[in-house]
Amino acid sequence: MSEDGSKPRPSLREQWKLIRRMFVFMLPVKLQFAVTGMVLVACIIAEVFAVRLLKPAIDIVNSISTEKHAGPPPTIWEWLTAPDGSGAALRWALIWLALAKLILSVLTYVREIARTWKSMSMVYYMRAAVYDRLQRVGFAFHDNFSTGQLINRAISDLQAVRMFVNQSLFLMLDIVLSLIFYFTMLVYDGTWEIALLALVFLPVWIWAIRRYAILSQPIYKKQSEASDEMVRRLTENVAGVHVVRAFATEEYEKKKFGESCKILLARLMEGVRLRVQMVPIIRGIALVSQVSLFALGATLVQEERLTPGALVAFGAAMGIILSRIQQINAISDAYQHAVVSSGRLFEILDHPDTTPQSPDAEPLRPGGGAVRFSHVTFGYDSTQPVLKDVSFSVPAGSVVALVGPTGSGKTTLTALLARFYDPDLGKIEIDGQDLRDASLDSVRQSVGFVFQETYLFSDTIARNIAYGDTDASREKIKEAARIARADEFIERLPNKYENMIGEYGATLSGGQRQRLSIARAILHNPRILVLDDALAAVDPETEAQIRGALSRVMTGRTVFMITSRISTARRANVILVIENGRLTQQGSHDELMQMPGYYRDVASSQFGGSASGHTESHMDRMSNVGRKSGRILADG
Repeated sequence: MSEDGSKPRPSLREQWKLIRRMFVFMLPVKLQFAVTGMVLVACIIAEVFAVRLLKPAIDIVNSISTEKHAGPPPTIWEWLTAPDGSGAALRWALIWLALAKLILSVLTYVREIARTWKSMSMVYYMRAAVYDRLQRVGFAFHDNFSTGQLINRAISDLQAVRMFVNQSLFLMLDIVLSLIFYFTMLVYDGTWEIALLALVFLPVWIWAIRRYAILSQPIYKKQSEASDEMVRRLTENVAGVHVVRAFATEEYEKKKFGESCKILLARLMEGVRLRVQMVPIIRGIALVSQVSLFALGATLVQEERLTPGALVAFGAAMGIILSRIQQINAISDAYQHAVVSSGRLFEILDHPDTTPQSPDAEPLRPGGGAVRFSHVTFGYDSTQPVLKDVSFSVPAGSVVALVGPTGSGKTTLTALLARFYDPDLGKIEIDGQDLRDASLDSVRQSVGFVFQETYLFSDTIARNIAYGDTDASREKIKEAARIARADEFIERLPNKYENMIGEYGATLSGGQRQRLSIARAILHNPRILVLDDALAAVDPETEAQIRGALSRVMTGRTVFMITSRISTARRANVILVIENGRLTQQGSHDELMQMPGYYRDVASSQFGGSASGHTESHMDRMSNVGRKSGRILADG
C-alpha cells in the first residue's frame, strides 16, 4: 500500500497481463476486427500512393520552365489537351492523383463505417459480460460496493477499456504500417539518408511517452475514485429524494455533491496540467525533427540527388508521419486510462461467487419444504458473527415465526435459507438435501420472499406480478392478485394490469406495493415462503383480509414469518426466538408463555400487561376478523 492507502502502481508485467486480458473482448467481434483491419491497410496504401503521385506532378511542373515553344505560347486548354508533351504528362499525373484521392476518400468512409460497426458490437458484448457478472456475484460482493461504484465501473471504466482496445489498437496499427510504407517509399526514391535521420528521433519520442506514462497513471486512478464518489452521492440522492425533501436538506445535499464535484475537478485538472506540460515537449520534438529533415532534403536537392517533386512528396510524407507519431501521446493516455479502468473492471468480472455452485450440483429434490439448521454460524464479517451456532428443525408444511429484537439476525437466517450467503460453519438442509449440493436455481425457485422493503420495477403491474414466472397466463396473474387483495385497486387504474408504475413503485401507496409483492410471491409458488414483516405496510382491515386469503396459499408449504407482533407469532406452529444471533427459545405460543424470557416479556407489553393474553387487544380483535375469513394457519 502507498502512503495514501491506495494500491501501488501495477508493475509492467501486471500491466501487460491486463492488456492481454483486455484483448479477450475482441474475440466475439473478431470478424469485425478483421474487416476493419483490411480496410485500414487499404487506406494506408491508397494514401501512400496519393502522396507518391505528388512527385511526378511537381517534377512535370518544374520542367515546364525549360520548355521552349515556337511561336506564341499555347493557352492552358491547348496545353492540357495536347496529345503529348508536358501538358499530356501533367494531365495524366493529375488524373492518377485524383483517382488515388477518390479511392482514399471511399476507403476512409468504409473504414469509419467498419470501425463504428466493430465498436458498437464490442461495447455490446462488454456490457453484457459486466451485467451478467453483476447478476451472478453473491450478495457479499454487493455489500462491499456501493451502487454508484458499480454504475461508474460498468459505464466509465468500460468505456475507457473499449476506447483503448477499439481505437488505440488500430491507431497503433495505423502508425506502424504508415512508418513502414512511407519509409519504404523514401528508401525507394533514393532518400535513405532522410529515412535514417528520421529514425534518430524515435528514442526521444519513446522517452517522452514513457515519462508521461509514469506520471499519469496515479492521476487517473485518483480520477476514477473521485468519479466513483460523485456517482455514489448522485445515486443516493436520487434514490432518497423523498427523504431529502421531507427533511428540507436540499442545500445540504447540494453542498455535499458540490464538494464531490470539486474533488473530481481537481483530479481532472491534474491530468490536464500534465498533458499541457507534455504537449510542448512532444511538439518540440516534432518541430526539431521536421526542420532537420527538411534541411537535409534541401541539401540533397542542391546536390541534385533529390528532385523538387521528391522533396514535396517527402515533405507531405513526413508531415503525415509526424502527425501519426504525435498520436502516440493519445495512445499512451488511453493506455494509462485503460490500465486503471481494466483493473477495476476485472475486479467485477473476476470476483468469485460467494455462493459457488458445485460442478455436480443437482436440482433440489422434491419435497414439502422441511428445513434443518445444524450448528450454523455466519457473519458478514468473519470476525463478527451475526448468527451463532443456530440449530433447529421444522417439518414440511410448518408455519414458523421468527421473533427477536431488531438486529438479532432474523432476516440473515432467511437469507441463508435461500442461499444468498453460505454459512461459515454448519449446514442447512431443505428436505434432507444440503443446500451446497443443490443447484442455485432450484434453491431460489423453491424459496419465495415477500420483503419488508418492497421493490417493484418500472414496468406494467402484470409484469411485476409475473416477475418470477414470466410465462404465467393472465388468469394466473389475476388469481394471485385476488388472493393478495391487489385486484381491488388494480381494477380502478386506467389501464388495469397494463398500467405502468413508476420506479420503485413510487406511484403506488405502501400498502399497494406490498400487496403486489405478495401477489408476486404467490405466483412464484415456492415450497418455502418467507414473509419478512410483510404485512406491516397495510392497514389492519386489509391485513385481516390478506391473512384470510393467505391461509389457502400457506397450506401445503413451509412458511417463515419474521414478525414483531405477538398476535401474528402466536398462530405459528413453531416460534423461534433469536437474540443476539443465538436461538434462545423455541416452541409454540402457549409453551413460550409458560417460561420466562424475551417472548413472554414482549407478549405482556403488547397485551397490555396480561402475560396470559386474556385481555383482548386491538390486534386480537383484528386477528378475530381474520379468523372469520379463514384461519391463517393449518394445524401441524
